[in-house]
Formats: sequence, C-alpha cells, structure tokens
Amino acid sequence: MVKKRVKKVTRKKSSSVAKKVSRKKPSSSTKTNNKINIALKNLILFAILSVISALLYSASSNELLLNFFYLLSIVMGFVAGAFFIVLLIFLVLRLMNK
Repeated sequence: MVKKRVKKVTRKKSSSVAKKVSRKKPSSSTKTNNKINIALKNLILFAILSVISALLYSASSNELLLNFFYLLSIVMGFVAGAFFIVLLIFLVLRLMNK
C-alpha cells in the first residue's frame, strides 16, 4: 500500500508586525512589603476586635452574651496571634534577603 504525501501547511506572516510590550514585573521586595503591610493591617484589625469583644464580655451581664463574647475574644485573639507569627516570618525573610 502506498502512503500519500501530505503537504505542510505554511502560514503567511501578516504585513503588520505586532509590537511587544514589555511589562515590568514587581520586584520581590515590593511583593514582600505588600505582604508585610497586609499582615500588619490584619493583625491590627483582629487585635482591636479581640479587645472590643473582651470589653463587651466584661460589660455584659446576660449569660448567653458572656459565652458569646468570651468565645469571640478567644477566636479573635488566636487569629491575631497567627497574623503576628506571619508578620514575624515576613520580617525575618526580608532581613535574610538583604
């Protein structure tokens, strides 16, 4: 059995040449600074929320509200602690890169 020859398809180049746009990639220090800022903002936010819920815990007299604000204070405190650890890691990484 004889094989058929297949012609290669050639594409014609267009007459207009597309311009290549070079995009600047943000440097790693900019990315690290951005991550540090986000971690710091979240740390401050959750620390404030934890303090507010602790104050509401001490101010409330209803048993249901006492349990709710106590639990909320503990959860927000743990989240703030986690963001503190993340912030420390980013600061150490930034010092290691320099």
